[in-house]
Amino acid sequence: MSNEKVIYSSLRFLQSPESQNRLRADTTQSPGKKDGKGFPVPRHLIVVILGILCLLLLIIVAVLGTKIFQFIQENHHLGEMIGNLTQEYHILQNDSYLKDQLLTNKSLEYNILKNEMLQQKKEQDLLFTNRTFQSKNKGKLHENHQSCHRIKYYYFTSKSEKWIGCKKTCQSCNSSLLKISDEDELTFIQAQTYKKNYWIGLLYDIKEEKWKWVDTDLPFGINFTFMGFSGRGQCAFLSSTRVTNIDCSNSYHCICEKRIDNVLSTSFQRYKKKRLQK
Repeated sequence: MSNEKVIYSSLRFLQSPESQNRLRADTTQSPGKKDGKGFPVPRHLIVVILGILCLLLLIIVAVLGTKIFQFIQENHHLGEMIGNLTQEYHILQNDSYLKDQLLTNKSLEYNILKNEMLQQKKEQDLLFTNRTFQSKNKGKLHENHQSCHRIKYYYFTSKSEKWIGCKKTCQSCNSSLLKISDEDELTFIQAQTYKKNYWIGLLYDIKEEKWKWVDTDLPFGINFTFMGFSGRGQCAFLSSTRVTNIDCSNSYHCICEKRIDNVLSTSFQRYKKKRLQK
């Protein structure tokens, strides 16, 4: 018994090929998944998903880029618009300043002319009063006088002339023979004649065979009784009681007229000339 030796040996079990293949398959499974419960994802599906994500990313980038570009363009246009509006504002501001200066200058000129006209009117009224007083005392009237009505300035001459002579006399004074606009003006003029006869700027045009105001195409405005008359050398004159026609070769006094604004312009030119001479 004591001479016997105890021999130990390991026991190995032979495995079949099927069990070995199954063991290899188990070792290739992904960690964390249990046997029989995991499903492998195909590679081509992963590629498709990644492609879709990339496409979406490109679309988002393109949209953002377009929006940014539009925003930049709108800001640029807005800046140009603001610049143009600012420039227009400065232009309008300068125009307003110039107009204010012009208005101020015109106001000064108006005040100067107004004072000068008031002074002239006072002198004329005084002169007219003196002449009227003298005429009453002497039994005759000093016909050479002046008067104003509405926008017109009138000059009554004391010299008797033919109609053409009166026309030239008025032209030499930068005025024209009287042209009557309405009944109110006629009444005013007749009150200034003092029973004297005065040529007015109305004559019969032989070529056109009608009565016309001289140097103008204005309508008559008054239905004179002599309008139906015709004949060579016919001109019109007025007195304190009537308006009629007669041969132009007769000699009467003259009534010249001029617009007050033209008189003001002439007075202002004289005023400027005096200022420059000083």
